[in-house]
Amino acid sequence: MIFEFKNATAVKGVETLFSDVSFVAQPGDAVAVTGNTESRKALLLAMLGMRPLKSGWVSIDGEPVTATTGTYFRQFIAYQPDSLDFEGLTVQEVAKSQFALKVNADYAYSAKAVAAELMRLGVADDCMQKGFDEMEEAVAQRASLTLVGMFERQLLLLDNPTSRQDEAGCRLVADYIMQKRSEGVALIVATGDQTLLAVCNKRVNL
Repeated sequence: MIFEFKNATAVKGVETLFSDVSFVAQPGDAVAVTGNTESRKALLLAMLGMRPLKSGWVSIDGEPVTATTGTYFRQFIAYQPDSLDFEGLTVQEVAKSQFALKVNADYAYSAKAVAAELMRLGVADDCMQKGFDEMEEAVAQRASLTLVGMFERQLLLLDNPTSRQDEAGCRLVADYIMQKRSEGVALIVATGDQTLLAVCNKRVNL
């Protein structure tokens, strides 16, 4: 799949969040989106069809992404927001809820498989029974990224995925992005983190 922004402009009231943005994300690309935090988030939401553009367009394989078509296209996209609002749920509970979604009907839940995925981002398997609010924020953020990335989506949208990480955590996230690139996944990463910028092959500054 080819994901594209073409001459895209988004506004909030009289404020321009980004203007005349054009780029393409193909399989194996990691596009780093830098600039104002709110503008970066608006761009990710536009890719999901959840934020209207003032002008220009967003498309997947040439088909416009809109509020109407976004519902269909979201089956090919996974999104990790910057906020972690799981209301005290455990990692296992969130994982099970993800597997229960209609879009993930082809995947059978396996606690062992989820634990193996968590280990890829340095999250111990005993965290499966912990609530997200019981873990260190850095660990909770990486666990969230694992649950977003473990399904075979063709595009990952990551909003500030190292905001709670130390240097070692940033390296783990960067390695994860590189691994996803090698698997042919496209990523759009809203970040200003130099470690992540180094593993992205494209950059868009808003």
